[in-house]
Amino acid sequence: METLYKWRVQEKDKRGRMRWRMVRTPMTEETARFWAANNDKIIERIDAPVASLRTSRPVPASRAVYRNS
Repeated sequence: METLYKWRVQEKDKRGRMRWRMVRTPMTEETARFWAANNDKIIERIDAPVASLRTSRPVPASRAVYRNS
């Protein structure tokens, strides 16, 4: 499986100023470059891969919620 990364894209706001916004969908390097080329956008990769951020961690016992049904 390829590594997914977070990206930000440079766009103009309503007043014509350039600003960066985060892309909602994580993409691979190849997909992001293809998307940027087709949409005439400048993109920048955020160095933290998304795959490592989405790993589930066990809940500590002090924070675990138990319910009787």
